[in-house]
Formats: sequence, structure tokens, C-alpha cells
Amino acid sequence: MKDERDLSELIEIIPDAALVVNQQGTIVLVNRLAADMYGYEHSELLGASLNLLLPEAIRTQHDAHLASFFGRAENRPMGRGLRFQGQRKSGELFHVDIMLSHVHIKKVPYAIAFIRDLTPLREAEDKIRRELAHERQQALTDYLTGVGNRRAFIGELETSIEELRQSGHAFAVALIDLDNFKQLNDSFGHEIGDKALQQIAHCIQEQCRGSDFLARIGGDEFALILPLITLDAVQAVIARINSGVATLRNQHQWQVSLSIGVCFCDAMTMDLTVETIMRYADAAMYQGKRDGKGRINVASLTSVDSE
Repeated sequence: MKDERDLSELIEIIPDAALVVNQQGTIVLVNRLAADMYGYEHSELLGASLNLLLPEAIRTQHDAHLASFFGRAENRPMGRGLRFQGQRKSGELFHVDIMLSHVHIKKVPYAIAFIRDLTPLREAEDKIRRELAHERQQALTDYLTGVGNRRAFIGELETSIEELRQSGHAFAVALIDLDNFKQLNDSFGHEIGDKALQQIAHCIQEQCRGSDFLARIGGDEFALILPLITLDAVQAVIARINSGVATLRNQHQWQVSLSIGVCFCDAMTMDLTVETIMRYADAAMYQGKRDGKGRINVASLTSVDSE
């Protein structure tokens, strides 16, 4: 069997795992790389069924693939051929890329498979995806407080506007400004000021519902989107926020308070833009500052539009 011996020697020197199967799916030749890849001794694979290297769930399907391959004269190139899971002796499943070629020994047809373990490639791809996801998240996160930034806030607000137009889901936007924050910075220094911003942001977030979205949009200014909410529920959330920050302020003896302007948007208000909502929320917030700071003012675009 000179041809078989030559082929056996050939597949041992190539840089890929390789094996040869007959039309019945029996492994007639296998190199050490293939045996090592699947976790078997070389002798365990010779004469074994190819199904030994496949997950049970795809064995029947693979039998059909093998019969189809022998029925055609076409080869399957690496990188554009079959990609599926293999199964190691331990039972571990892993992704492989396989090139199949026709070969004849003494005029008997066989299939020679060159196999590459895609685990390193998959791990590299997963790492890249995680890094990209992290970068996207960082691009939407305020570096100091860990809440959303202005860019993330605008995106969330645009989504809320679209949901209102499509489904009539009311929402509210609250602009939250820290009164007298400059004096805190001047009195205690910027390091304490930064820590105060971090703790206040965390406190505000703790008082919100899980669906609410908080962002820092300026030095000492936060913005909050409250989706799927009634005006009464908005006022309850804002009251919790105000109370929570007051407790924090008293603990640290910070002379700060919150001026909050709320813009409530419901299904009757369809011609909304980011700019319109921000303008009304900002006006409500600054009206509170003019009235003595530490105030909560609510503007409803429904009532504005109906005037």
C-alpha cells in the first residue's frame, strides 16, 4: 500500500491537523496533530468512526454532508468550507474550520480533511468585541461619576421621544442643578468637590427606578430621563431624590441644595424635539433658582401646547 504509506507520511509533515476517512465515515489515516487536537491517542482514532469527533447533535446531519461530498467532485477550501463544532475526548466542544479534498488510493475514493482549531480565533474575536463594547460604553459614560454623559443623554432622550410618537409612552426629563457648588469647591477644594459630585450622583441614582437614566451634562448639572411614568410618579421620584441628597448633605455639612426643573411629556405632545424639552426643563429649573433655590418646578408640554 505504497500510496497509503506516502499519504500517511505526507499528512504527518503538514502544519495542520489532518485525517482521511472512507465513504463509510471510518478514519483510515490520522496525523498526530489531529489526535492531539481532539485529545486522543493516535491508535484510538485509527479505524474509529468519524462521529467520535463530532457532537452527538450533529452526527446525523454530518453523515448527510459526507455522503453529499463523496457524491460531488468539488473540494471545500479552508476558510470557505465547513465550520462547525468538534468534540474532544473530554467532551469539550470547540469550533473548527475544515477543508475537504478528494483523494483516491488504489482507485478507491477517500476524503482528506485538514482541520484548524478556531478556539484562539474565537477568543481573539471575543476579546475584540469586549474591548469595542467597553470603548463604546466609555464613550457614553461620564469619566468622574460613572453615570451617562451628555452624548448618552441625548441618545436616550431621542429614543424616548420616538417611543412617545410611536406608542404614546409618556416620559419626563428633570434637569438637576447643584446650588452653591462653587462655594463648596472654593471652601474644601476640587478634590472634595469631585467626591461630592460622585456621591451625589450615586445618591440620585439610588433613589431612581431601574428604568430611569441619569447623566451628568455639565460641571454640576445632571439630567434625568424617567420613561413610562405619570406626573404623580415623577413627583414621587423627585421627592425621594431631594430627600436623599438632603440627608447626604447634612452628613457631610455641604451647603448645597438641588434646583430641579421637570418637563413632563405625554401622548398629547407629539411635536417634540430635544431642544424644546431641554428649553422648558431649563426654564423651570432657573425659575426655581430665582424663587430662592432648592426648588422643584414642573413644566408640562401638554399644558403649554394647549394654550
